Amino acid sequence: LKMLGNVIAHVGSQHAALFFMSVVAAPVPAPVGTWRVGSGRRRRGSSGSDDGPHWAPKWRRLMTLASAGGSGPPRSYDEFDHTVRGMLNRISAENACRLLPLDPSLRTLSESGDPREDSPPWWAARFAALMLVSYLQVIHTNRCARGLAMRSADNVLPAYLDAVAPLLARSPRLVDALTAWFARLLKLQDLSWPTARLVLLASHEQRERASLPASSLGRLPAELLKGRILRFLTPPVLPHSLARNFAGAGPLAGLCDCWDTEEGRRDAAAVLAHLLLFAPPASWPQLSAFAVCVIESALAGHHGHQESSVYLGASVLVAVAQRLESPPVEQAQSSEQSPFVPPSRRRTQQSDVHRRSDLSILNRMADLLEERVSEFVPASSPELELNGFVRTRAQAAIERARRACGKLRPVESAKQ
Repeated sequence: LKMLGNVIAHVGSQHAALFFMSVVAAPVPAPVGTWRVGSGRRRRGSSGSDDGPHWAPKWRRLMTLASAGGSGPPRSYDEFDHTVRGMLNRISAENACRLLPLDPSLRTLSESGDPREDSPPWWAARFAALMLVSYLQVIHTNRCARGLAMRSADNVLPAYLDAVAPLLARSPRLVDALTAWFARLLKLQDLSWPTARLVLLASHEQRERASLPASSLGRLPAELLKGRILRFLTPPVLPHSLARNFAGAGPLAGLCDCWDTEEGRRDAAAVLAHLLLFAPPASWPQLSAFAVCVIESALAGHHGHQESSVYLGASVLVAVAQRLESPPVEQAQSSEQSPFVPPSRRRTQQSDVHRRSDLSILNRMADLLEERVSEFVPASSPELELNGFVRTRAQAAIERARRACGKLRPVESAKQ
């Protein structure tokens, strides 16, 4: 008001009135464009096709830099890392089809155009590593997201996973690479090695099969044990060349040493829980099998008596139970779109077989976790004292699994 009085005193009331009327009447400049975090500026005429006009040449160039006709890694990952990081910083659910290399021709040098073709192992492993680096940093800076995997205004990781979901649905090799990196971060090779060692010893059994007990693994052919059974009992592995390059660079390239600690592995468990909850339905068979492998490896054997193993098993179990209790809507829609199943049987045929296995797995995993928690008796030994936070998390996982089984069991009884 004081400044307004000074203006009137200097220029007069009539000139001041004309001045302020011109200011008020000045048109407000129209906004140039809406800026969205992580999505970049929206371009006019951008289409939803997979082959975007701006990013497709970048993905094709990365394949030309690869060796061995695209099947081998490039001499330097600098341009690959720069491109993938730039995409991860800009991607959103709205522009995912334009930024992601959804077309197989953008991830391979093959010209056949077969949609079943997938990325080479080095491409999937490096892409998955950069994804995890970004997601682990999100969890590391948001402790609430580590404790509870859910959609909220403070948790941006579900939106990131929604954006990259189309690529996960079209690239099973990328999903395998993600699980291989999780196995490396969570040290699952050390947890599953006793079981793998037993199978390997059984495959080298020198005695006559007829003389062995009926329950002995040695009665099975060595080719069956090593070729089929063993690969289902051990987590996926990374390509040898890529794993060798990261051997002296910590758990993941671009990560500090803090991720090789117990707190870092809890961050990795939180990212895995988010991936289990928000991954597309097409990736769920691979991820659910890996989740069961994680739970059994963490809770079975002498590793189950460690507090860190109980935390890992509980974190994965509650995510699996939550996913089975409230599956994504797209899962039911995808089953109804199959042209080979009659409309009256599409949904029932898709769920009948898997519901029994899901019910038995949830029960068995909950029983195993409950058994491990009951073995921590503080009065017997100080070493068997379970942290209150870990105990609460384990009890919540058991209750969530029981509740999910309670919802699945009436549906199964009605069908029988």
